Amino acid sequence: MSENFGGRGYEDYFKALEQNLNREKTVSREAKKPPQRKGVYKVVRLRKSVVFGFLAVALIVVIATSMLGGKSDIKAEEKTPAENSVTDEVVQKTEKISYKFTENTKDLLSENDAKYGIAINKTTGTVVAARNPHEKAYPASTTKIMTLLVAVENIKDMNDTFTMTLDITDPLYVAEASVAGFLNGEVIGMKDLLYGTILPSGADASMALALKVSGSEEEFVKLMNKKVKDLGLKNTHFDNVTGLHSEQNYSTAYDMAVILDAALRNDVCKEVLSTYQYTTAKTPQNPDGIPLSSTLFSYMYGTEPETATILGGKTGFVNQSGYCIASYGTANENNNEYIVVTLGNSARWPAFYGQIDLYKEFAK
Repeated sequence: MSENFGGRGYEDYFKALEQNLNREKTVSREAKKPPQRKGVYKVVRLRKSVVFGFLAVALIVVIATSMLGGKSDIKAEEKTPAENSVTDEVVQKTEKISYKFTENTKDLLSENDAKYGIAINKTTGTVVAARNPHEKAYPASTTKIMTLLVAVENIKDMNDTFTMTLDITDPLYVAEASVAGFLNGEVIGMKDLLYGTILPSGADASMALALKVSGSEEEFVKLMNKKVKDLGLKNTHFDNVTGLHSEQNYSTAYDMAVILDAALRNDVCKEVLSTYQYTTAKTPQNPDGIPLSSTLFSYMYGTEPETATILGGKTGFVNQSGYCIASYGTANENNNEYIVVTLGNSARWPAFYGQIDLYKEFAK
């Protein structure tokens, strides 16, 4: 850092100062000047070197203070909450996911009455079987896989809470939506809301997540559709966080497989999607907590395929969509990972047995 003193260097500046001081000493003693100034100039005349030394030190102090002040200001700016929030924010990088159709890709088993379906060897990235994989379908509550993923990626503090209200629960009961069972005034942790969204397919929990993260369902849905875009999906659009029927809430078997795959690459989402039973924290409204069970595992246990192990996933149903399942598992023989999505089955048991048969046939 440097100062030029009006275009002059330090040497010129001090010479000019000395000349001014010398002129001052020739002024008549009878001039009307404050007595103390005359004394000062006398001292200066007698101890000129001291003055120059003092001025040099003063200049150094001014310059150093200015430099330190600048650094101090920068540090203060670096510590502002706004910048900290940006610095501390975990940037979510969305990996593009795609699967290859090959000459070995087969048709879905004829006995499976799903209108749309796909079976993917996740380990090799290939489609082993499919039926109308890119055709538009209504995903029902498999929508909540995306709700889960977006919530986990945007919750700032997993120790935070949300208070349930009648404004959330009453419309859901009227719509006959599945709920986890949280009650008005109940203070719920984020973890309980995540499990409540997936295991019992709780619309109350998914709505709470949307409001907590974004302030409204509409704003949260914007994040869901941004994630759709980030994943490179062309045939999916979400209109709500619950999967309740809407003409604008649609996907495909292929896209839903990608969404499930993306969720499985997040450790928190994978844990939730893989859990059979879970009990929420005790609250005054639910003194023993709420026991939650996976709608997938509730029907899968005891009927698993011999060739593979189904590890988790999500179910869904509304009248307009039929029965939907998005699941994942591993082949017992070689541990290859598989994703199986079936949409539009005629009823619950054809949907579940249809999934099991697909694992038996292709996950081996």
